[in-house]
Amino acid sequence: MINISHLPRNRTYEPLDLPPPQCPVLGLASKALQQRYAAFIEQAVKTRLPVNEAGLRELGQQLASELLSKAIDLGSSKAHELSDEIYWLVQCAAIVSLHADGPQSSAFAGFRKHVDYYRGMGRVGAQVEAFERYVAANGLPADEREVQSRSADDRYRLLVTPWEAGNTHWVYRPQIIDTGQGTCLLAFEDSRWSADSSTWLSAGQVELTLRKYPGNQPRRSLQVVIDCDQRLAQAGSRVEIELVELEGVLDALLTRADPT
Repeated sequence: MINISHLPRNRTYEPLDLPPPQCPVLGLASKALQQRYAAFIEQAVKTRLPVNEAGLRELGQQLASELLSKAIDLGSSKAHELSDEIYWLVQCAAIVSLHADGPQSSAFAGFRKHVDYYRGMGRVGAQVEAFERYVAANGLPADEREVQSRSADDRYRLLVTPWEAGNTHWVYRPQIIDTGQGTCLLAFEDSRWSADSSTWLSAGQVELTLRKYPGNQPRRSLQVVIDCDQRLAQAGSRVEIELVELEGVLDALLTRADPT
């Protein structure tokens, strides 16, 4: 019998899933190009989209083109045409364009199509979804959601989707977004929840005044404090409520006439 234990085994690759705008160290792209990407993102995330400084915007537009060009070069090379680095370069180009050109621009739409090409493609699919979450968090107004308020450092945003539940009866369905990770921290399944007001108590804590249409419960509204950093909430006498459990807790509180 031939001993084959010394031969290398096939490697099982994990799905790509790194929160944008992060990017792993790339071996096929120059260090200078990667440093320029990191430097641009560091500056760009401090301002609203698109960046309002003309010089920085022009640098971003040039950088996005160079990143995409490098991806195309690798994709045309038989030695590297299957490299994950092609996707990472495409994603970086699109993120730079998002900040430089703005979410509604035709330029960003073009870069976004290159990322969308990879949707559903095996292990890269999860990374495309991470990219889309980042765009959703940073690309407003890209849909009907509005920014009701944001933390002082813009790490967290309270988004609301207004809809008319009845004649002139408006509901402002809330979501809390972590713009750094491109993730949704809080969203209610029942669309009748409305955030009537929000006050940021600190960089990571926001107090919401919530009601549930049509408002005929024993309690008309509730005060809730969301700790975005810890992913916990306080409501009534309850503390350290997991955000995934919050909607059920609030439903129970609404049916009580007392504040406990």
